[in-house]
Amino acid sequence: MSKRIGIYLGGLALTALGIAIIILSFIGAGPWDTVAVGLNIHLGLTIGTWSIITQVIFTGITWIIEKTRFRFESVIPILIRSVFLDIWFYFVLRNVDFTSSWELQWGSFGAGLIFAGVGIGIYMEANLPKTPIDGMMVAISNRLGWSFNKVRMGIEGTGAVFGFILGGPVGLGTLVIALLLGKIIQVVNNRMKRIMQVSDKTVSI
Repeated sequence: MSKRIGIYLGGLALTALGIAIIILSFIGAGPWDTVAVGLNIHLGLTIGTWSIITQVIFTGITWIIEKTRFRFESVIPILIRSVFLDIWFYFVLRNVDFTSSWELQWGSFGAGLIFAGVGIGIYMEANLPKTPIDGMMVAISNRLGWSFNKVRMGIEGTGAVFGFILGGPVGLGTLVIALLLGKIIQVVNNRMKRIMQVSDKTVSI
């Protein structure tokens, strides 16, 4: 269990780091992160706080899709991730300039995208509560039989629309994230499944 908790926390921390770097690259944030940034601009509160609020809504949507109990435990990972996000964004990286050149901007953006995708792909396989948006992705995938990639593209596309309306940092990077994040998650998660299966067999032996 301690190993799974370590994987879980590490994945969430890596995801939060990726999100923070993407936002600070100013190329275009993740679709739902643009919503959090837009709400931060208009109404105050931290980006992490708005992430919590918006993803609690996702928990409600997942509850409706799955027709089961309201998964209060799904709030745990978003609380953890949002704390990590605010620490990375407002403290660790606050004085780092990722925009001094276009090479640095795109390099930072690419690194952030990989960090976020790898982090999500890793923590999802810990078999501990998933963040609401990832739980909703899994619920829709199971209900409709669609791949994570296809479902994620739909979810991220919807977020981009709301982010644009709110004046969040929607840009070319937002489109790249909507198209590629799901693919990275799918590849990493498939790899993690195999690793965890081997690990579990080793432990059982």
